[in-house]
Amino acid sequence: MKYFSVFILIGMLWFLSACSTHQIIRDSEYKYSEAAFKSGDLPQALKHFPEKEQGGFVTSIERSWLSFWEGEKNHDDLMKQTKTLDERQFTSVLRETKYFFYNETEDGYIPAEHEIIIMHLLNAMFFMRNEDWEKARVETRRATFFLQNYVKEDQSHFDDPALRIWLAGIWMALGEWQDAQVDLRKAYELSKNKSLIPLIEMSQPPQDLSVVFDGSGPQIVWKEGTLAPEFRDESTAPTISIRFATLPWFLRHEERNSQIRNVVMKSNYMAQYYGLNTAVGAEKSVGFVASNSLRVAGVVVGAAIVGGGLYLLAQSGGSGAGEAAGYIVATGILAFEELNHFGNKVARSFEKSSAESKQAGLEKLRTYRFVRFLPSWISLSASSEFVGLTAKSLSLQAPNSRTRVLFLQRF
Repeated sequence: MKYFSVFILIGMLWFLSACSTHQIIRDSEYKYSEAAFKSGDLPQALKHFPEKEQGGFVTSIERSWLSFWEGEKNHDDLMKQTKTLDERQFTSVLRETKYFFYNETEDGYIPAEHEIIIMHLLNAMFFMRNEDWEKARVETRRATFFLQNYVKEDQSHFDDPALRIWLAGIWMALGEWQDAQVDLRKAYELSKNKSLIPLIEMSQPPQDLSVVFDGSGPQIVWKEGTLAPEFRDESTAPTISIRFATLPWFLRHEERNSQIRNVVMKSNYMAQYYGLNTAVGAEKSVGFVASNSLRVAGVVVGAAIVGGGLYLLAQSGGSGAGEAAGYIVATGILAFEELNHFGNKVARSFEKSSAESKQAGLEKLRTYRFVRFLPSWISLSASSEFVGLTAKSLSLQAPNSRTRVLFLQRF
C-alpha cells in the first residue's frame, strides 16, 4: 500500500507537470537561435527562435531585442507587457538588508528588476526610431522610476552603472542633458570609474556619443544534483574605458529567485493560495521510495520546477492553475528532498541505469527562465568609429538634441 501511494503521487506529479509546463521553453531549445545571434545573423536568430510562450514576457523582450537590431519598428508585444505590468501591484521583500521588488506578469513569469527596466528602455528606443520623441521620454522616465527609491523613501534596492549609462545615452539622444548628467553621476557613485568624470564635468553635451552593447549575456551552467544553475560570463572586456559588465544583473536574478521562493514557501497566505497546504499529507508517502528510478524522477522534476525561475510557482493564469502549480511545487520539492534523502537505500543493481536516465532526463527538462540575448557589457564612448567589427547600429537624435547618439550592438 505504501509503494502504491508513492506511485500514485509520482503519477499525479507528472500529470500536473505535463498540464502546466508543456509550453515552457527549455534551455536546449534556444541553442540555434543563440548561436545565430552570436555570429551576427539576426534573420536566422529570429527564424530559429523558439515557438513556445508566444506573447509571454520573456519571449516578448527577447524577440523585441532581436527585431530592434534587425530594423523592425513594430513593438506592440513589448507595449502589451508594459501595460500588463502597470496594472499589477509590485511587492517588496527585505532579505538580509537587501530589498527585492517583483511583480507577476499575465503569463505567470516574475520578471527580474533589470528586465523590467530594460523593457522600458527598449520601448524608448523603438519610439525614438519611430520619431515619437514624447513617448520615448515617458518610457525613459518609467525606467528611471525603477532605479529610484521606489517603495519607501529610506529603502534602497537595485541600481546598476551599466543601466545608468544606457539611460544617459538615451537622455542625450532626447536632448535632456541634465537628466543624462544625473545618471552619469549615479554611475560614478556606484562604480568610481574616473573615466566618467570628464563627461560629468562638461557644461555642454557632446556632439557625438556611442552606447555600445557587447556580447549576448552569460551562460548558465548546471551542476549535477542541483536545482538551479550558475551564471558565468567569460567574455573579454571591451577596450572602452567607460564599460560595465552586466553579469551582476543575472547574479541578482538568481539570488532573488531563491529569496522569493523562500518567502513564498514560508508565507502561510501564499502557501494556502498555491494549494501547498493540501499537499502536506503526501509528505510521508514520498519518504518511502521503492527504487532509484523514483529518486531520479524526483531530481529531474525538482530541477525542472525550481530551475524554472519560479515560472511554475507563479503560473496561475487559467482556472485552477494556481492550485495545480501548488501541487507541482509542493510535490516537486518533496520529491527532490525526500527521494534524494532515501535514495541511498535502494538496490545497487539499479544505480547504472538510474544514472543514465537521470542525465537524459535532466538534459530534456532543464530550464531556467530569464531574458536572454542581452549584452554582456555596456560601454559609453565619445567615438563613433568602430571599424572591422560585426555589428548592428542605429544613430538617434531628437530635433532638440545637440548630441547624435550611436547605439551599437557588437557580436
